Amino acid sequence: MGQSLQCCAAGESIIFFTNGCGKHRSFVYFQKKNKMRTLFLGLSLFISGTLFSQQKFLPDVKSGTKLQYMAKVDGQDVPVGFSIDSATSDFLKIGWSVEGYGDGAWVMNKKSLESATSSSGENPQPGVELVLPDDQLMLVLSRQQWNALKNDKKMAHNGTNYVLVPSSTENELKLGDKAVDALYVESENKSSKMWILNSASLPVMLKVVGNPNGPDLNVMTIN
Repeated sequence: MGQSLQCCAAGESIIFFTNGCGKHRSFVYFQKKNKMRTLFLGLSLFISGTLFSQQKFLPDVKSGTKLQYMAKVDGQDVPVGFSIDSATSDFLKIGWSVEGYGDGAWVMNKKSLESATSSSGENPQPGVELVLPDDQLMLVLSRQQWNALKNDKKMAHNGTNYVLVPSSTENELKLGDKAVDALYVESENKSSKMWILNSASLPVMLKVVGNPNGPDLNVMTIN
């Protein structure tokens, strides 16, 4: 007949039976070992996730920053330069430059920066400083779009609904060998994708793939 034993430690009790050979005692040890294995696995996943997020860097994009992109126009790669000429909470001026074509600028005022949900569809004209209508902006998100992404994990842009996707090694954006702290969003049918600088003050579109309203873009340098 087996003997009933009870072990108590740190306020918890484990009851087991032993038949003198220790078989049931081994079963309890096996349970505790599995629990420890699960604990260490969870810690490993947490630590690896933390290290992944810590490895990213957030470029300081502000007045004076210059960004170099590669645009895909009619199947050809075209270098395009953008500059943050002036940036406040109520005013944004972004200069653009295309070698062999010219340069110009877009101006966005308070209303655009607050609630616009579409980009301008007009071809930029050299030598023109274009003031965008209140419902349009270029290269950045409005505060309304930013808040929708942060609060609801989705936003609308140019009539397309985008969903925020958790960041991972598969969808990270890199500059050189550094992963950029960017939000990754996809259209509902996954045909259009964007990487947006994770900055509430200036959420710049760093990469656009499958752009339904213009050329695809990919940032190359930020200085």
